[in-house]
Amino acid sequence: MLDEAYQALSELQDTHWWNVGARHIYRKLLDLGIGPSSKPQRMLDVGCGSGANFELLSEYGSITGLDVSTQALMKIGARPTLGLVQASVDALPFATDSFDGVHLLGVIEHLDDDLAALREAVRVGKDGAVVLLLTSALPILWSHHDEANLHRRRYLRPQLAALFAQAGLRAEVLSYQNFFVFPATLIVRMFQRFTSSGPRFDVGKPPEFINRLLIKLVSLEAWLLGRINLPIGVDLVALCRINKSCG
Repeated sequence: MLDEAYQALSELQDTHWWNVGARHIYRKLLDLGIGPSSKPQRMLDVGCGSGANFELLSEYGSITGLDVSTQALMKIGARPTLGLVQASVDALPFATDSFDGVHLLGVIEHLDDDLAALREAVRVGKDGAVVLLLTSALPILWSHHDEANLHRRRYLRPQLAALFAQAGLRAEVLSYQNFFVFPATLIVRMFQRFTSSGPRFDVGKPPEFINRLLIKLVSLEAWLLGRINLPIGVDLVALCRINKSCG
């Protein structure tokens, strides 16, 4: 990502509706995938950025955070139970069968070889481990925001399902996310195609009452997950299971 994108994300990660709402989604999926567990879980947060999801993920086990960016990792405060690693997503410096959970949250859309990254996640995950993934959806929404974030693509649901199958992952949940904001987002992105002057990171925090309303809407989407797959949305979210006996 561009430097200003890292700075903006760091400033908004605790309060912005998208970040707060995403954590509601992640919690629901982790509850579905892991649930109450008496054994310690070892979790790998791939592309952890400045650690926006560490507090949530640590509820499910010990966390190792990995990112290629020195700038992002330097924004993370010292935590005695946290391991931090600087490395590339498609060449994870861990032994095979090391983790009970692997998280790729806003990662694969940045990569030239998304399949290699997913295969690495499968390699370092144990048999039966969960892979939690979030990525950008729908090519029609492509804009200067994607360019500022150095995205390579936005995905369709069938495209992502096929990618999982190639990597050896079985999707237990694969749904669009941010369904309720999709119409407004589509209108804004279409307008921006005619007015954009180049890459620009354009996510700012809305007025507080709108921010709270949007958090409630994404919370509703979290409640719906596991019951239905949302038919469209700005993002795609998935809970996958590693089954190495079929590999």
